[in-house]
Amino acid sequence: MTPSSIRALFRAPSLCILLLIQSSQVFAQQSVAEYVGTECKAELEKYCSTVTPGRARNAGCLLAHNDKLSDKCEAAFEAGLLQLSIILSTVDYVIEQCGADIDEHCDGVLVGGGRIAQCLSRNEEKLSSVCKSTFIKAKENLQ
Repeated sequence: MTPSSIRALFRAPSLCILLLIQSSQVFAQQSVAEYVGTECKAELEKYCSTVTPGRARNAGCLLAHNDKLSDKCEAAFEAGLLQLSIILSTVDYVIEQCGADIDEHCDGVLVGGGRIAQCLSRNEEKLSSVCKSTFIKAKENLQ
C-alpha cells in the first residue's frame, strides 16, 4: 500500500473518524467519543436516540441539531473536532515523512487499528532519521 493510498483512506471522513476515535485518547484519558458522549448526553438522548451508533452517525446527528446544542455540548463537540483535526494532521504528516519507510518495512500491513504505527514502532531502529524523529515526536504529541 502506498503512502498516497494510506493518506486517501485517512481522508475518507467516516473511516478517519472511526479510526481516530478508536485510537486517540484525550481529555483525561477519555476517547473523543466518550468525552462528547458524556458532555452531550442530554442532546444525544433527546435528538439522536433512534440513531444507530457507529461510523460517526451520532456526530452527524449532533451536527444536524447544532442549533439546539447546549453550550457545554457545543464546546465539547468543537473540542472533539479540533482534537480529531490535530490527530489527522499529525497522521498525515507522519505518512508524508515516512512514506518510503512504510513501503519498505510495512508492506502488506493492513491500514487501521494502529497497525501501521505498530509496524513503525517494531522497526524504529531501521527507520530513516527523518521518519524516526517525526514518528517519535508524533507519538509524544498524541499521548
